[in-house]
Amino acid sequence: MWRLIVRNTVARRGRLALTLLAVLLGVTFVTGSLVLTDTSQGLLDDQFRTATAGVDLTVRDAAAFDSAMGVEVERDPLPPEVVDRVRAVPGVAAATPVVRGQGLLGVAGKTIVPAGPSLLLSWEPAPVGAFTLRAGRAPAAEGEVVVDAATARRHRIGLGAEVTVRAERTERLRVVGLAGFGSAEGLPGTTVALVALPAAQRLLALDGSASEVAVVAADGADAQRLRAAVSAALGSGYEVSSSRDVAASSAAAAKTQISYLQVMLYALAAAALLVGAFLIANTFSIVVTQRTRELAVLRAAGATGGQVMRSVLGEALLVGLAASAAGAGLGVACAAGLRDLAGAFGMTLPDGGLVVTPRTLVVAFAVGVGVTVLSALGPAGRAASVAPVEAMRRATADGVSGRAGWGRTVVGAVLTALGVAGLSIVLAGPGSVVVLGEAAVSTVVGLALLGPAVAPGAIRLLGRPLGAAGVPGRLARESAARAPRRTSATALALAFGLALISFTTVLGTSIKDSTARSYTEVITADYVVESARNEMLGGLPAHAYHHVSELPQVAVASRLRYGHWKDGRSTEALTAVDPVTLARVTSLHMVAGRLDAVADGGVVLAANVARERHLKIGDTLAMTFSRTGTRRLPVVGLLRDRDAQALSTGYVISLDTFERNYREHVDASVFVKVADGVSGADARKAIERALADAPTAQVRDQAAAVAGRNAMIDQVLGLVTALLMLTVLIALMGITNTLALSIIERTRELGLLRAVGMTGAQMRWMIRGEAVLVAALAIVAGLGLGVAFAAGTVTALGRTTEATLALPVGPLLLVVAVAAVAGLLAGLLPARRAARLDLLTAIATS
Repeated sequence: MWRLIVRNTVARRGRLALTLLAVLLGVTFVTGSLVLTDTSQGLLDDQFRTATAGVDLTVRDAAAFDSAMGVEVERDPLPPEVVDRVRAVPGVAAATPVVRGQGLLGVAGKTIVPAGPSLLLSWEPAPVGAFTLRAGRAPAAEGEVVVDAATARRHRIGLGAEVTVRAERTERLRVVGLAGFGSAEGLPGTTVALVALPAAQRLLALDGSASEVAVVAADGADAQRLRAAVSAALGSGYEVSSSRDVAASSAAAAKTQISYLQVMLYALAAAALLVGAFLIANTFSIVVTQRTRELAVLRAAGATGGQVMRSVLGEALLVGLAASAAGAGLGVACAAGLRDLAGAFGMTLPDGGLVVTPRTLVVAFAVGVGVTVLSALGPAGRAASVAPVEAMRRATADGVSGRAGWGRTVVGAVLTALGVAGLSIVLAGPGSVVVLGEAAVSTVVGLALLGPAVAPGAIRLLGRPLGAAGVPGRLARESAARAPRRTSATALALAFGLALISFTTVLGTSIKDSTARSYTEVITADYVVESARNEMLGGLPAHAYHHVSELPQVAVASRLRYGHWKDGRSTEALTAVDPVTLARVTSLHMVAGRLDAVADGGVVLAANVARERHLKIGDTLAMTFSRTGTRRLPVVGLLRDRDAQALSTGYVISLDTFERNYREHVDASVFVKVADGVSGADARKAIERALADAPTAQVRDQAAAVAGRNAMIDQVLGLVTALLMLTVLIALMGITNTLALSIIERTRELGLLRAVGMTGAQMRWMIRGEAVLVAALAIVAGLGLGVAFAAGTVTALGRTTEATLALPVGPLLLVVAVAAVAGLLAGLLPARRAARLDLLTAIATS
């Protein structure tokens, strides 16, 4: 039996080629996603492990938690006496103060603003320091700096060059060395300046303090006992951790920032495999139908139904194994391309050698073989269920081209109705995202089952314009309509790909539009000063606000800060404001209470947050801050949801409360109202001059401020759309494959059409017309599904944030045009093959 399976698979390699390619592409996507995420996480682990490899313990100021939303919290500096107290502990071989902070590099009068952080570190040789010299020497005297080799190469900074370092103080320093980090030239998307410890303390205005103390244990000392001894010597105000734990915590914080990319890649890989499963099932259904007589001969010769079923599944297994092997190899190469693609959309990932784990290969083969075999189960079951005599009496089976049975139609109709009902519930108001997800699954499965029953009518309706093309157009319409199972399966594969694209497009546009409307409605400031890097917690030095607020051209300036806090295991963000000045640059609507009451140490909540937490004015909210631990803040007001959205969080506190609970002292935004009688252009020039010493500060009008807030959405949308094109490509291969196989099935019919006078050109137009009709059916179904469920998602999200549906007509029309042209192109090769059939051979085919 296995020899027969292998022989049949090899003999039909042309028919199964596109199926193999579809599985290959899906496995490539899965493997590439796994390799990319494993590589990024592994490189982050290696980087932070390298940074602490020679250190046994790390002493830092105590904090309630290490990081939140992928950002490590800033801790208070350690006074100089802490170092002496640590050195005095028995078993400590060395205790080295380490300084780290933010410091912008500038060269040739131009400030370097990387996508990531601009680090200023104190230089320490191994084993404490993680950076090693690539050229030159370590900084030893005042006015000397070592720059990471990656930045030096990118910006042509050589030994002896002068650079500017901007931290709390600004100084010009001479480059005496170039350093690398581990095996890399630097850190991804980051500039690094390393100076001597006194210089770092001066530049960051630490007055002899340190960010942390790196402890090396004496030979033979037990690290755990030493940790307990150092903790006892310092008291509860300081945190003594093993350097391995610190590295793991820092790596975990960095991984959080790429976790959403991991989820997105896995979801898109699943979508590609789903679309590929339709192609696989359709292909095996057609191939089984075309082999009806051959299978019947096997049954007549004594093969059981189980053996016939195993033979079909065996062919699927061979296809899955071959595609998985090729896809796994191609996926490893694809991972580097995915990393470059993510970088092109502004998502910086660690650069280094690719990591391929045994788990990746196991998953690749399990997914490839599993999807292929499972997709072939239905066709294999139909092949095994046909009696030998019955199969030999007919030329084709109804399993592919015929209508669906009543049972399948009824189940499909019920599931589709349930899906529509669930969507209607969400659109009506009381539903949730969970209900919407269940409705989406029910609708997809229902349409897959119901498709053959509705495809003929839909095809004839959509194909009416083809009647104007004469006989070839009418024949194309009828040919597609009389094979409803084949047509619906092919169209649905493309429809699901288009549905995902239209869903992300509509959802992204709606979120962006809602953000823009809420921001422009609430923020009445003429200008907004923000960091050009759109950092999560801000990036404006505190002096930027003071410089701007003191300008005569400015009537009022109000600053915002953002911070993270924890509520049990969940992490939330908050906004800190000056309630007095904020009222003059915004148009806030309080549902209850007063905004200025936050000055007394309270918190204002968004109305939806108060509803979710069952809080009202006078209640207290327990908020855990990394610096001060848990504090109970009284609820002093409720803010309209749209206004809270404009301020970016559902929790608002005063700047004074922020100062008491946070170490961070950078601003996120400064809202500026121009003074009466001053033109906007003159005010902007004055603000820009005042911010000359803050290179990351950018003056934006409202349109630019909105664009900055939507930049991340644009990045994600662009990346998702680019990756979703893979699912569309697989679906278009399905159209090509289905038409090519149908030509084999209809060889005699096509020969007769040529015999009665149809020209080769008319034959080509007929096949292309079928391809366009399948694409048109997919466009209608795909856009309908995508827009409908995007509307449901926007409605569900509207319960917790202001969001209204916005239809991007232009992009959706572009999707329609691309899908239609792609459908036409998908029919080119099958049309050419049909037109080149030998007339006599085709007529003689049984």
